[in-house]
Amino acid sequence: MKRKMAMALAAVLVAGSLPVTASAATFTDINEVSWASSTIQAVSDKGLINGYEDGTFRAKNNVTYSEAMVMVYNLMSKTGNLKASATNTLSIYQSVLNTYKIPTWSQSTVAYGLSAQILMAADLPKFTTNGVSNPATRQDVAVMFGRALSEKYDIYAGTGVNYNDSWRISDEAMPYVDLLTRLGIVTGDDSGNFNPTANITRAEMAVMMNKTYDLLSNELANTGEITEIVNHDGDYYDVDVKMDNGERNRLTLSDDNISVYNKDGSRELPISSLTKGDRVSLVFDGLVITKIYLLDEEASAQEKYDAVGYIYSLKDGYLNLESENTGETTKYKINTNCTYYLDGKKTTESAIKDVIDDNSDKYVYAGLYTETKNEKVDGKRQDVLYANAVYVTVKDEYTQTGEVTDFTSTTVYYKASGSNARKSADFASDCEFYIGDKKSSAKDLEEMAESGTVYVKVTVNSKGKATKIVMTEDKFTDNTASSTYTVKGFNKDRIIVSRGGTSTTYEFGSTSDITFYIWEGKWNEVSFKGAESFYDGDDDEDDYDTMYARMNFDKSGKITAIYMAKDGDRENAFGEAEETERKGTVEYIKDGKLKFKTSSTEYTLQSKYDEDSLEIGGAPTSSLTVLTRMANCDDVTLYAEIKADGNNKITDIEARLTAAEGKMIEYNGKDTSDSDKKNTLTLETSDGSQFKLKTVSNPKTDSDDYDAEDLQTTGYRGSSVELEFNNDGEISKIIVTDSSYNSGTKRVKGTASLDGSKIKIDGKSYSWDSKTYITSSSFTYSTKDMFERMLQDKDIEVYVEATISDSNKVERINARVESAEGEFVEYDSGSVVIETDSRKWSFNTVSKNTLLKNCGLDDEKDFEKKEGKNVTLEFNSDGLVEEF
Repeated sequence: MKRKMAMALAAVLVAGSLPVTASAATFTDINEVSWASSTIQAVSDKGLINGYEDGTFRAKNNVTYSEAMVMVYNLMSKTGNLKASATNTLSIYQSVLNTYKIPTWSQSTVAYGLSAQILMAADLPKFTTNGVSNPATRQDVAVMFGRALSEKYDIYAGTGVNYNDSWRISDEAMPYVDLLTRLGIVTGDDSGNFNPTANITRAEMAVMMNKTYDLLSNELANTGEITEIVNHDGDYYDVDVKMDNGERNRLTLSDDNISVYNKDGSRELPISSLTKGDRVSLVFDGLVITKIYLLDEEASAQEKYDAVGYIYSLKDGYLNLESENTGETTKYKINTNCTYYLDGKKTTESAIKDVIDDNSDKYVYAGLYTETKNEKVDGKRQDVLYANAVYVTVKDEYTQTGEVTDFTSTTVYYKASGSNARKSADFASDCEFYIGDKKSSAKDLEEMAESGTVYVKVTVNSKGKATKIVMTEDKFTDNTASSTYTVKGFNKDRIIVSRGGTSTTYEFGSTSDITFYIWEGKWNEVSFKGAESFYDGDDDEDDYDTMYARMNFDKSGKITAIYMAKDGDRENAFGEAEETERKGTVEYIKDGKLKFKTSSTEYTLQSKYDEDSLEIGGAPTSSLTVLTRMANCDDVTLYAEIKADGNNKITDIEARLTAAEGKMIEYNGKDTSDSDKKNTLTLETSDGSQFKLKTVSNPKTDSDDYDAEDLQTTGYRGSSVELEFNNDGEISKIIVTDSSYNSGTKRVKGTASLDGSKIKIDGKSYSWDSKTYITSSSFTYSTKDMFERMLQDKDIEVYVEATISDSNKVERINARVESAEGEFVEYDSGSVVIETDSRKWSFNTVSKNTLLKNCGLDDEKDFEKKEGKNVTLEFNSDGLVEEF
């Protein structure tokens, strides 16, 4: 079948724009491109690209999209890499090929490209304009080649592409340009540019095809694992790499003749960062390896060295190192044969001392290989720490972790990890703040610090100012060994563990290389069979709900020891509590998971709680249904204190409202005869939810015009109110914001716009009140300034209902968006973001499932396909986006 398809394609080449020539040697014009002449002869001899009937090759001619696809097809056919399932698919795509006027001679190969996902339907409009074939760009051809090779080679993000004009390469093309660069198939011009939007010539295409043919024909693997690495005093390294195709590469590397990069190529690494067991990708230029990419995460200094930190002093035969983790200083005696390295290259102690002296305004960071010797000191035997090797680099910043003790708008205070040392750092003017990996503000971190026990990683510059603060609920660990996991699976081949909702599988290779320990009142070393029996449980007495484990790793990331303990023994075995406590404002409850606003962790709710384990202060009824409605209602603020087990499953909840607004359906005070209604208020929020809430015996108001007794009258029913609560979750204050009892107010409604400094509603202009209150179900912006910007935006139409005072000023606005259009940016947890000519706007949506259904999408990830496209948002009567 492959032979028949190749013959059919040859006929296509004759009949189309790529006619056959008898021999490469008869080309009359290849001397015009002397740099590619030998390659052109090679691809012609291989039958990859033919010349023209007049004996020319026309190397400088542009290649059209159709021709490029024919060439890619021919290349994959010649090397035996066609997808059988993707051939003979012309009939499937005939209609769309005709629609985009794809030339008849190339339709069968373009159909193959679509079926094999070398082409996408969105690519076809580029092929022709008014029936005339268009020349292909270099980046679009790179995408075709990259997709064709993706079956054999790994595709990465491409952020490591370092051409001078990489900013011009499209986001779609970047990963494929990266792949072809790593494989040595494409290179930049003499100026280091890739020229992504330039048209590709036949000569350039010949070079790409020849390199790809050699790569596929020789079955050169570009990925493998380092099986051995020998460091020759930092001068050079012998490295053995077992390639994925079974071949072995023996490399002699030095920092002078090879470049090592991290996975995405964004950072160059010293060769000393490579370790046995690392996965690497090799970049070939022909058969010569020119670059190495480290595919694993670079081994951290914590894992590579016996000690890491900042050199405090180096003199008189001793090195004082300030621990990166604890901030405490440890004294190391310099071994007589101690070796020194600066940025991975061998140097001398004298040179290191010069570095320390010359960089008094920076941090001299070091990793040490050490040993402990028991010897006599002042007549007594004691352990002495020796430094055998010192690896040094100079840093402008240092990083330390710890438990937060206080957090203000200007300073973080913390107890350094592993010690009682108290530290503090003032914020630099450009300090960045993160909760986990989510960029946040100092205020967000301050709120999180007030919510319970939290941990921080602080990056400090040479002036002692914090430039980056990262806060989490979990301790920052130096390595996996200090983390406790829940065991999800365990056998002779692997262990599957979970932590923070993420599961990880570790393959063993051989259990004989691992030491197993089980907790039975103390740690007992056992065989693998003993650990397996402990995990499985041999009898009823061994039944358990959860198994916990900790693991030790060597410097290559292989497991060396596993410690296992059953539920109930976690605290004794690992020295940590079985439950964690957390408190704060709830952001949402969805799919049975609760998330706090100042946390990235989702906590799992049980399906049912008894009355002692779930309490909603201020609500007559405490249930998961009520809790969920409160958590997901935009008009109320829910605060909760929880206890969770090691799997982040909530065992106890105490919750209460701290703020709410809506319509007061009914209020009954202390004198109400019905005991079930006494001191209760029923609130209806904008989403239609009704909450029955407890009040104090005589709640306050903010006006002398009415009191709690007045609020019980029927005249105030239906009024818009804002509620304040005490620490028990009871309503302590009721503020009427919109009522017929507010003298001198009237209501207007209609489409809103700006009229100079005034707001125009339904054709009539009104002045703003100094305290105009703005609410909306469509968006979360509440300031007058942001609302005015929205009214000025020609791509957004806003409908409002407003109350107007006697002095013709707008006191309160309830707005909803009726239409909006712009460039789609993202969908995120119940909101959609678009960008108009003026700015980015975020609008609330109906439920995710409803929105997906209305938009004809199957999965939340499908929203990503809309990014960058112009959309029109459709809103329902409640002001929520229901379709776009």
